[in-house]
Amino acid sequence: MQPERHSPSSPRIGTTRHAAQDFAQARLHAETTELLHQRQAAKRVAERSHDAVDCRELLSMLGLANLPASTALHA
Repeated sequence: MQPERHSPSSPRIGTTRHAAQDFAQARLHAETTELLHQRQAAKRVAERSHDAVDCRELLSMLGLANLPASTALHA
């Protein structure tokens, strides 16, 4: 029995492209959601910090020290 061969216009190729697009959209959504959560966390830390030094230390502990300064403003 011979393996099935697909022509260039085969539905399998279209399915692969569709899967790649779905993956790219899912990854973009995940990255966007992660950034939103980071912004929300940074905002909460800023609200509850005693001062700027405390805020920087807490953000650093959470791994959020490298966020742009304006990040919390957009949460």
